[in-house]
Amino acid sequence: MKISGLTADRKKQIAVGLLFLVLVAVVVVKILPGEATNSAAAAPGPGGSSLLDKDPGLLLSVASIAKARVQKVYHGIDLRDPMEPLIKVTARSESPAPQAPAPIALPFMTLYGVIWDPETPIAMIDGLDLRVGDKIKGALIVGIDFDSVSLTYRSKSFELTVE
Repeated sequence: MKISGLTADRKKQIAVGLLFLVLVAVVVVKILPGEATNSAAAAPGPGGSSLLDKDPGLLLSVASIAKARVQKVYHGIDLRDPMEPLIKVTARSESPAPQAPAPIALPFMTLYGVIWDPETPIAMIDGLDLRVGDKIKGALIVGIDFDSVSLTYRSKSFELTVE
């Protein structure tokens, strides 16, 4: 039998397999009473019964444990490279892409009418009676005409008309 052409892993597998066979043979000779061999080694122990009589699944348990140990062979493919991070980090740009500022829009409000008085006109907006200088929803009323109201909101001018 030529063994020099085998890899070290394969040699270990063969050695473990041979040890397993020897272990099974020893268990069979020691546990089975008289059936495997007629020698005195197979006779029951001092208690009068063999281990197999007390626990018949013992041989199967030993065999399954030995078989499980033989089947565990690790390869480099199964292992993670310890130098690689567990979490992949994606590159982020230093500065986000410039976005156009959102256009300034006047909050929704409805002009229901104007009570005209040359000295103190009153605008009815969203159920409130407002005069020049009053604020509604952050907008400042700067002027009231017969059918419209001028407002400033965030430094931008807007005009509401009667619907």
